[in-house]
Amino acid sequence: MKHLTFIIISLAVSLSLYAEGKSKNIYYFYAENCSACKEAQSFYQKPSNLKDGGSWNFNGWTFIAYRIADEKNQIVRANINKLNKMCSEIKTRTKANNFVYFRRDVYEFYINKGLPYFKKEDKYSRKDEPFPTPIFVIGDRVVLGFNPELIQSSMMLVK
Repeated sequence: MKHLTFIIISLAVSLSLYAEGKSKNIYYFYAENCSACKEAQSFYQKPSNLKDGGSWNFNGWTFIAYRIADEKNQIVRANINKLNKMCSEIKTRTKANNFVYFRRDVYEFYINKGLPYFKKEDKYSRKDEPFPTPIFVIGDRVVLGFNPELIQSSMMLVK
């Protein structure tokens, strides 16, 4: 009976997190020849030879990996489309474009020629580029590049 109660409570918590658009999942998009991606994979202990959509657990989080550029730096279109769809869903859910984090700044998301881009226009500068890898989708945030502090702070917002 205790086991059944635990399962029901676990399911209820999972469903409530899912209903809020938040889960303990981190979607990890990477390129085969990216040194920052390899550093992230080592840090988060990604198993080698994991297929697209495959997952592993690290410190209570489920990482789900998708390769967006292969060994020859060719785009894996299906996975880019998945990333674009996830970002578009965040944009719809939050009713905002500003959910892309790179280094210490927040940027707007948009799609250009089928690729995810981020942009910011300030009084003194302008940034308008395609997403660099690795890319982490954590709740309603997209974190670009391997920045453990920023990734951790994004994880804390989901809890």
